[in-house]
Amino acid sequence: MTRVLLVHGGSIAHYRVAIYNYLAEYLKRHGFELIVTSDRIESDNPHPVKFEFVEMPLGTRRILRLVREKKIAALILFAGVRHGFLFPTCVAAKYLLGRKLIYWGHGCDLFQIGSLKNRVYAVEQAMCDAVLLYAEHLKQYLPRRFYPKTFIANSTLCLDYPGLPPEKRADVLAQYDIRTKKNIICVGRLQRRKRLDHLVDAHARMRRPDIGLILVGPDTDGILKELHGENVRQLGPLFGAPLFDLLSASDVYCLPGAVGLSIVDAFHCGLPFITEAGGESPEIMYLKNGENGFVVPRDDVNELRAKLLLLLDDDALRRRFSAAAKREIAENGSIDKMCAGFRDSLRFALGLS
Repeated sequence: MTRVLLVHGGSIAHYRVAIYNYLAEYLKRHGFELIVTSDRIESDNPHPVKFEFVEMPLGTRRILRLVREKKIAALILFAGVRHGFLFPTCVAAKYLLGRKLIYWGHGCDLFQIGSLKNRVYAVEQAMCDAVLLYAEHLKQYLPRRFYPKTFIANSTLCLDYPGLPPEKRADVLAQYDIRTKKNIICVGRLQRRKRLDHLVDAHARMRRPDIGLILVGPDTDGILKELHGENVRQLGPLFGAPLFDLLSASDVYCLPGAVGLSIVDAFHCGLPFITEAGGESPEIMYLKNGENGFVVPRDDVNELRAKLLLLLDDDALRRRFSAAAKREIAENGSIDKMCAGFRDSLRFALGLS
């Protein structure tokens, strides 16, 4: 069994625990033993930790000691240039200990294309034996000389939610005293960068008492006082089955900015997705404009309103988009497809393929 160390900069979010559990089991079937190290796992983690986890303050000496003690053959580096240990660890692990290195991430800072910061990322990737990206379209930001050693592990989630029987939809909505016939939902941290004010404005311009807007998540930027209106429900954070039940009981998912992994949740529950152009994210790869959702021009609230109404009022179109959303995430956003990217990059880096 070939031992692999995943160096996770910062704390490990809850959803990543489930991903690493699955990844460890997947890699084990292909001859790799996964060990993960980071500062900590976020508190109140609901998932059992099934992978080998070494919790420690990350620093070059500690990481190198772990590499030697565990007889690590390759390091997967999930850390940003802000982490001071990154470059000393790369240099020492590769040139002093002779270990293989794999970069894992976006490939660059998507909000600072062409910046000095991204040149630094390119230096790191040049040292690495393989580059593992969140999405195929991110290759365009890499130097072409890295293409032969670049692999894709589509950014996704490890989900096992079985779905909500149609006859249960009304019961789920009733739990939250939601009485509107059709409902738009948005889930996640309520942040300004997500342009939720556009969503609330678009909903208000509908002037439709039969259409509700459901906002789910913590008010991390203190903007809830701005996000109010008739039939706008603010439910706070929800997790697990209750969240997925509510998603499945809704009709359309809308997040004007910073799409992120929310599209995976939405598509898994069969919700068409509407967003605005601009604000890169790897997960936008799942959205096929006009097939499983819509991308409207940035800051065009009237067009956002129009596309929401189109899907809410046309039941046949919405069902077609819903089926396409489920199909897209099943085919291209599966956890097995993500894990295959890790497997292939490890085999390449270690000269096993």
